[in-house]
Amino acid sequence: MHYHQIRPSPLLASFVQCYWTIKVETRGLPAPDHGVMPGGYVDLVFNVGDKVCKSDSGGVFVAQAKSFVIGPFDRFQRFRVEGQFEFLGVRFHQGRSPFCSDLPLGEVRNQAVPLSAVWEDARLTAEIQTLEFRLAQESQTGRRIVCVEQFLIKFLGSWKEPDVVVTQALDLIEEAKGQISVENLASVLGVSSRHLERKFIQYVGLSPKAFCRVTRFRHVKLLLESIHGPSGCDLAYACGYYDQTHLIREFRSFTGQTPARYERSQPVGFFLYD
Repeated sequence: MHYHQIRPSPLLASFVQCYWTIKVETRGLPAPDHGVMPGGYVDLVFNVGDKVCKSDSGGVFVAQAKSFVIGPFDRFQRFRVEGQFEFLGVRFHQGRSPFCSDLPLGEVRNQAVPLSAVWEDARLTAEIQTLEFRLAQESQTGRRIVCVEQFLIKFLGSWKEPDVVVTQALDLIEEAKGQISVENLASVLGVSSRHLERKFIQYVGLSPKAFCRVTRFRHVKLLLESIHGPSGCDLAYACGYYDQTHLIREFRSFTGQTPARYERSQPVGFFLYD
């Protein structure tokens, strides 16, 4: 199993948080479940391996040799690959995805939508098909990223600046580690709760309440992975949960595991294996 994160070029750094790659060879072996933990991000994902199926239904989630916009998750997702699992991903900063002017990001929550269905312009469709072909021919990660950056830079001029209210809200949620009510958030920003929710569905893909839950989970995850972090009830209270039972229930919905079991597992980036 190989997972790496790579910084974007300075030209794209205001929109792109990082590139990431994961590769797991499972040909000839029993297919393991690939669990994905939510982070509140939108990713552009290129599948350069075999098709990816949902573990619960067996339906195809990501087809082979295709590019997809994968919306933010608000729950743990399990996938299975019969063969080689290999993704190249572009992770966008929260609230700065280039797709939000083409569709409300709430429509891709917990889903994978072909990039060609998001950018339906004939010229863009040809560009996407060319990029998918080039990535399928390349085997080196560095060269693949060069191809992706060349593609993204072409459209950089048409990307809109992030929404000011959403950007301020994201900063406040991060500062509070998710421990802030939607009502207080809207009050500080001087907007109504409904107006804030509409903007979040458009530009983030999750409601403000769901995004706060995910942010609080990320803080719990960070503390669990630290050497001297709190545990048990101390962890629950430090992260704003009512009690340890509340923490365990929330944590299980985001990882499929209890915090105690998670500490014994070996997460790889935002992927988790049983």
